[in-house]
Parts: sequence; C-alpha cells; structure tokens
Amino acid sequence: MTSMSEARFRELTDAFGSDPSKWPERERSLALQLLEAHPALGAVLDEAAALDFELDAIMAAPEIAIAPSPAEVRAPANLNLKGLLNAFWPFGGLWQPAAGLVAASAAGFIVGMTFTDLPAETTTTVISDQVTIVERALGADVEESFL
Repeated sequence: MTSMSEARFRELTDAFGSDPSKWPERERSLALQLLEAHPALGAVLDEAAALDFELDAIMAAPEIAIAPSPAEVRAPANLNLKGLLNAFWPFGGLWQPAAGLVAASAAGFIVGMTFTDLPAETTTTVISDQVTIVERALGADVEESFL
C-alpha cells in the first residue's frame, strides 16, 4: 500500500479513535503522511478525539452498574426475599396488577348491579329466549317459534 485515501483515514479514526498509536502499524505511517499533506483532516481527528473523551468519561463513571457474572447470579447467598420475588415476578411491583384487578372487579360489580334493575317481564323474556337458543343449538325440537 503506497497511499491512503481520505475515506480510509476516516475508517481508521472511526474504528481505532484519534490516538495514532492505536492504529494498525502498517497503515499508521501512511495515515500520518496523509494528515500532513491534508491539514483539513485534522477536523476528523478532532471529532474522533471528542468521541474518545466521551467514551472514556462513560467508562470511568462509577454509577454505571456492571452486570453480575453468571456465577454471581446462580449463587444462593445472593437471594433474599426481594431477589426471590423478582425471580418469580420480574414485572415490577405487585400493587399494579392488584390495582387493575380491583378496578375491573369494581367496574363489573357496578355494571352488574345496574342491569339487575330490569323489569321482571323483560328478564323472564330474555331468559326464555336464551333457553330457546340453547335448546336449538343442542338440536332439541322446539315447538314455539323464536320470532
């Protein structure tokens, strides 16, 4: 390889960062020669340096939790009541589905209580119509017409 393109220079900085010591040895001298010949490529190095700085800051941040190893996950000493509960119910707190169940039950109770106030003849007619539908579905000979 006797020369390097600007596209390859960008690929080097994207893959290996702004530090030339981290670039592959066989391309390092060609990249530095290209940088000397085209000073505008310094902007590419500046962008890579900014990204390197941000990545280093992220890696050095103490608040980032590192995932436990598989041995730590399997260790029974790490299981407490909360860990055991999370193992069986990983969806968050139990109050959310319980609150949903209570709300649905309350709505069903209210709707059920509302429709029990139908007149007796309407209820009887509805029930007899339902019995007729079930009898016909089961193949019974029904004398009276449903209509």
